[in-house]
Amino acid sequence: MSFQINHIAFSYENRPVIRDISLEIEPGYFYGILGPNGCGKSTTIDLLMGHRKPGAGTITYKGRDLFKYPRRELAREMALVPQNFYINFPFTGREIVVMGRYPHMPRFSAPSAKDLAVADTIMERTGTAAFKERYMTEMSGGERQRVVFARALVQETPVLMLDEATSNLDVNHTLKLMDIVSEDVRNRGRTVIAVIQDINLAATYCDRLILMKDGYVAAFGKTGDVLNTENIRSVFGVDSHVWFDTWSESKKVSFKRNNG
Repeated sequence: MSFQINHIAFSYENRPVIRDISLEIEPGYFYGILGPNGCGKSTTIDLLMGHRKPGAGTITYKGRDLFKYPRRELAREMALVPQNFYINFPFTGREIVVMGRYPHMPRFSAPSAKDLAVADTIMERTGTAAFKERYMTEMSGGERQRVVFARALVQETPVLMLDEATSNLDVNHTLKLMDIVSEDVRNRGRTVIAVIQDINLAATYCDRLILMKDGYVAAFGKTGDVLNTENIRSVFGVDSHVWFDTWSESKKVSFKRNNG
């Protein structure tokens, strides 16, 4: 078991965001977290990463209290691609990607030949090799996001978390990066937990879905079981048509315009 989440709750000051969540996250699957704005999706990622501590309940990772892990050890277990990455210093793309190797490097040591080779391999794989000598401050938002994605993959962690990680990307680069992640789930047993706004993107790639509403888990299970008109209406408050598309080999969702 990767994560055991038991009745966690979290509030920002006096505003409850996570009210009562219990989940078992098994390794080797692609999980999608979906729900309306403000329902607690990104906060859930923060809690699973150990960036925030729940006000109630417990989170264990590999049978051990998540918050008993030293930060460096945890960084060898899980990596994050955030929605926004801010940097004001003129680091090159390669320097940013190599930063993902720091959890594997002895303290105060320079990157080894292996670290640099891993970074270069991932940059080729993610199509970011052209940004090796480009400064992050001179890249577009989408280019920066692709470099940050590569940095997370370079950490070579069993768990990868994506917090709306493709929101700044065009459809071509979104599919390429999601293909890479999906391939790692299938062939390397990586666990991926992703906050995704696009329901059809989640339906295409995710093995299991976590639907959230008002700080609770409204539905959880295999994508084919969870993604239906009843759950979409309950969680998002909209009517939809859900069908299996043989061309994409996944479920698809369409919506009617609401003309008021």
